Amino acid sequence: MASETEGAGAAAPAKRGYVKFSARLARVLCARIAAGETLRAVCADPDMPNRGTVTRWAREQPRFARIYHRAKAAGAPPEGLGPNTTYCPVTAHEICARLAEGESLTAICDDPAMPAMWTVMHWQRRSADFADALTLARRTQAERLADAGWAMALAATPETAILTSVRLAQLRWTAAIKSPRTHGRLKPSEPPAPPPQPQVLLFKYFHAERDEATGHMRMVTYVPDPATGRAVRTQEGPWQAPVDGAAKAADIERLSRERLARRAEASGRPAPSAKHDPEGWL
Repeated sequence: MASETEGAGAAAPAKRGYVKFSARLARVLCARIAAGETLRAVCADPDMPNRGTVTRWAREQPRFARIYHRAKAAGAPPEGLGPNTTYCPVTAHEICARLAEGESLTAICDDPAMPAMWTVMHWQRRSADFADALTLARRTQAERLADAGWAMALAATPETAILTSVRLAQLRWTAAIKSPRTHGRLKPSEPPAPPPQPQVLLFKYFHAERDEATGHMRMVTYVPDPATGRAVRTQEGPWQAPVDGAAKAADIERLSRERLARRAEASGRPAPSAKHDPEGWL
């Protein structure tokens, strides 16, 4: 019985009345949004309009729309996208589709149903897929601008030649900005390859080592250590007896005389002296 009484006595939620647009109310609403409040929280106030009314105001009042979008950009948190502007793949796809159809990003962000420009730029920085989609959409825009410029050039007349030239210059600049890789005069190049690793050359050093006791000598090889730069002994040759200079010269003289004698015998002429002495001093 008590439950029936409580159910009968429960009052229905009060219906919010019509809120008329006013400059004071618009300033209060934008100030609260710029301070960091969400549109949902602001519209929950009974003295404020609902979200649908705010969207309609932004659509019908150009001055309010500009202030409202600046307030959204100012109130967005610096390290995140906020609870009501979290990245949405559907919204991102719609933005790219409208860009590809030729609509500017400024016009898209002026739509009350779309996120602010700051939010779109933040999405582009945080999402690689969205950044690639925006690049493709802008490239499509550049193709549209090129086609529009071609049609404009064909339709030019002597009377409209100067105006057409000015418009084509702007179209070329806009297409180059939107897609520099395909329509820019200066094509972006790939970053230079990293320099190759430095090549280390190691030179062997040979040193003649002498045994003071026997007088024998041998060749020793040294190679520098790349880590320390100091020479390291790596190879030693066999010991050999020292060479007698006088005996070596006598052997060379003997071999020379024998060679001359063989040549003279082969030619039938007398063998010449190994040393030329026309005046007979020797």
